[in-house]
Amino acid sequence: MSNIHGVISPCITLFKENGSVDEAATADLWTYFFENGVDGLFVTGSYGLGPLMTNEERVGLFEVAAKVREKFPDRKLIAHVGAADTASAVLLAKSAEKLGFDAVAAVAPWYNKYSENLIFDYFKSIIKSVNIPTYAYNNPSTSGFMFTLNFVQRLQAVGLKGLKDASVNFKFLSAVYYDAKQNNKDFQVILGTENCWLTWSQMGADTIIGGMTNYVPDVDYKLKKIFECDNYDAKVDAYILMSNFRKQILYTDSTISSHVALKATGHYAGYTRAPMEIEYTEEHINNAKKLIAGIREDIDSLIDKYSLEITDPKALVSSH
Repeated sequence: MSNIHGVISPCITLFKENGSVDEAATADLWTYFFENGVDGLFVTGSYGLGPLMTNEERVGLFEVAAKVREKFPDRKLIAHVGAADTASAVLLAKSAEKLGFDAVAAVAPWYNKYSENLIFDYFKSIIKSVNIPTYAYNNPSTSGFMFTLNFVQRLQAVGLKGLKDASVNFKFLSAVYYDAKQNNKDFQVILGTENCWLTWSQMGADTIIGGMTNYVPDVDYKLKKIFECDNYDAKVDAYILMSNFRKQILYTDSTISSHVALKATGHYAGYTRAPMEIEYTEEHINNAKKLIAGIREDIDSLIDKYSLEITDPKALVSSH
């Protein structure tokens, strides 16, 4: 079974003003994530703007992630290798494996419309190209392709080891999850958002891709610990706080909102790459500052209210 658990960051990539990848600033940011309790990185995914990069740039960021992980050997790395063409996806997967990544994941090929059989062949090529686990990434809003249980089962038969789901279609998600659980399959399902985190944890699942890690990794760490406890009332209260926070902080595209929220924390937030542009006002920054201060205070108050014992993630780092 997979050894990837906890909260994985769909880590943003920082660019320079001229549009080139800022590897040094990105490395500092990803180190900050690990220092604040993030369990792993999902590199060059949607938040990370992988589709806007060349293969060489993406491999360069795989190298950055591998270097950052050296000080945090217990953390996990997943490389998003999805591409518009099969050859690029395979090249990226092999590169990630060579660099010691724990797994690769891929969204269905985008732009052109393909038959289910051709998409199956694309995933099979990735699966067969590496000896580390391959996860399929179900993100129909960007790929135009929605997975089904039958399609997942076809891929499982050729070695697929997991699914990251961003559709939040719980009819599909629960079908895949319980099919694997009831049939003792070596297969993991990862929820691709904090949305529905409470439901997910109540089902017995323990791994999510959390976008809030891009600006409040400490909060997602504490939420993870709360959802692991036995106090259901604490879980409900925490989920309500988190849901209200997300509704307000995500005022536009999640990647842009993450950069603005990160800037509001005082951390260097860099630039994005054209055609994406970070547009914000001082009002956006000030609002994000208030929201972030509020969620941190509210979560800490909740922890005190229910007398929960949660270790500071920085103490865990220093113990290694």
